[in-house]
Amino acid sequence: MKYYVSFIALALMNCAGQLDQHSIILPKDNYNDLVYKYKSCSGNGNINSVGPINGSLAFSFRSQRDSTFFQFTDPIGRKALLMWITPNNVTARNLIDNKQYSYDQIIDFFPFLKVMNPNKITEFLWGVVPEYEQKDNVRYPSNSKNITLEFLSQPIGDEPHALAIAEFQDNESNQTVRVNIKNRKRNMSQTNLKKVWKLLEY
Repeated sequence: MKYYVSFIALALMNCAGQLDQHSIILPKDNYNDLVYKYKSCSGNGNINSVGPINGSLAFSFRSQRDSTFFQFTDPIGRKALLMWITPNNVTARNLIDNKQYSYDQIIDFFPFLKVMNPNKITEFLWGVVPEYEQKDNVRYPSNSKNITLEFLSQPIGDEPHALAIAEFQDNESNQTVRVNIKNRKRNMSQTNLKKVWKLLEY
């Protein structure tokens, strides 16, 4: 576990700056409406961390209904980490060191999972503020007094107030993690998630 944290610390080399001010939005469509109208969703963005681990990683994602595939790249452009999210599980693989990680090990890198079930992350990627209760995550019951989660908006494409930012803050560990969606495209065609799933298999 210490080695895993060290890997992430080395990968996150670009320091994150001061948080921008954005307005809180209300979603126009719920998640079920979107997956009924569209077959898949794709895009890219970055994840910034401030606290015990500081820095930034870029990522791209492909999502189809309740499953999402992430590909993270390090500051020098190498494919560093693959992550697969299904409704009740998360799998990740370190491509640089050829290591597979369990759900528990991924928490350090993606602490949103302390307060949200995996399917709620997919809802955020589709552009919907997920409805959740921190107590719902039975795997990692959290102290709501120490953890806050905020969703913010900024322009994406032709959407002037698109859901773009999820910010997680743990006051106990003084860790803030911010996911910023730079580009999002909802598609009428399906994406081949079986192909990318094979990248996570040994």
